[in-house]
Amino acid sequence: MINIITGSSRGVGKALANHFLEKGEKVVGISRQNEIEHPNFTFVKCDFTEKQQLYDLDLSVFADPENYPVRLFNNAGIIGEIKRSHELTLTHYTDVAMVNIVATQFLCSYTLQTFGFDNVDTIVNISSGAGERPVPSWAAYCASKAAVNLFSETLKAEIEELGKSTKIYSIAPGVVDTNMQVAIRNSSPKDFSGQQNFIDLKENDELRTPEEVAILLDEFLREDHTDLGVIHRI
Repeated sequence: MINIITGSSRGVGKALANHFLEKGEKVVGISRQNEIEHPNFTFVKCDFTEKQQLYDLDLSVFADPENYPVRLFNNAGIIGEIKRSHELTLTHYTDVAMVNIVATQFLCSYTLQTFGFDNVDTIVNISSGAGERPVPSWAAYCASKAAVNLFSETLKAEIEELGKSTKIYSIAPGVVDTNMQVAIRNSSPKDFSGQQNFIDLKENDELRTPEEVAILLDEFLREDHTDLGVIHRI
């Protein structure tokens, strides 16, 4: 088995990579930078805000039966500027859309094209509870995660139409202690009315660690969720 993980340089992506490496599995980490050194780890550099780098992405070298089955974890994500929508720039919208929506959708398509349905066991798209409700000052992020949820459901419907068995999940991991949370806590209360809530979560030790999320995701994938739909919270 080989695990393809985006955003593997930090946070949940890095924790997932280390978790599967500790289990003796192969990992391909896709991110802008890398600190992981392991004989079963391969780093692929790609900046998802740059369309040409997505065009140039090549995972065909891993299309070998010794690597099958393949699992894809679309974990990379950004929140962008934390401000109300009328204050945001085109760069904010394009970057959030490229990383959270376009790269996720493309990686799903590319992985299935490169390895084939029969060799791709599972695709996990990391979503958020923010994709199911409005959060003021997170408009682009909320919209992007809602898009991930519906895309995942549509992809699953297409796979079922074709009679294939690749499993598709869109999973919200809860509130996790990552750099994104640091940015949220450091935002201006003038720009983000919910800032204090996230400061309180940190001070009250109510955030999950990336390592906890990696374990929970692995446990989720070892259970049968066939009849429970695509969108889940862990």
